[in-house]
Amino acid sequence: MSGLLADKRIVVTGAARGLGRSFAAAIAEAGGRVVMCDILADELQSAAAALREQGAQVETQTIDLASPDSIRNAFSAIGAGGAIDGLVNNAALATGVGGKTMMEYDIELWDRVMQVNVRGTWLVSQAAVPLLAQRPHAKIVNVASDTALWGAPRLMAYVASKGALIAMTRSMARELGEQNICVNAIAPGLTRGGGHRICTGGAPPAVRAGAGAERSATPG
Repeated sequence: MSGLLADKRIVVTGAARGLGRSFAAAIAEAGGRVVMCDILADELQSAAAALREQGAQVETQTIDLASPDSIRNAFSAIGAGGAIDGLVNNAALATGVGGKTMMEYDIELWDRVMQVNVRGTWLVSQAAVPLLAQRPHAKIVNVASDTALWGAPRLMAYVASKGALIAMTRSMARELGEQNICVNAIAPGLTRGGGHRICTGGAPPAVRAGAGAERSATPG
């Protein structure tokens, strides 16, 4: 372990698999204490156990970004363990949300995506701020998507939610900077993992065409 994040306690949402699991592993590799959060309780415990076997300091919390009570309870438990130095807002509803045109989207699915990806990220950040504010150099990293930058078709709810996340990041950065909390966003391209299955049968040709190479990135 490098020790770059020694003595740092960092929360990662959507940490059971894919990019989130890789973020958690990278934090642990750098000597940080990682709090892995996900709605997938069994996969979360399996991922955490694998990191612990490598000597990592890992905590877990089951969390549902669609539920304000779940978010509140999770961060109450996290707060009982002390302050946090960082938050990686990685969790998002991605599986099964693509493949439909804007004319085919139903309101229920649209609202569900926004509820998790936008409102859920806001509520997680809101719950984390009191814990982050206790540290002198706290950071939030919001995981957006490059699909919001070039406008992937047949994926409009997800694309809109990630565009909202980019805009939220700008606003959050200005507000939370007053508390010495740095807020940034990253916009990864297509990666193998949960988000790779945004459409049944894989990503549509237009999404693949937006990538710089004819392959998906592999987390880690």
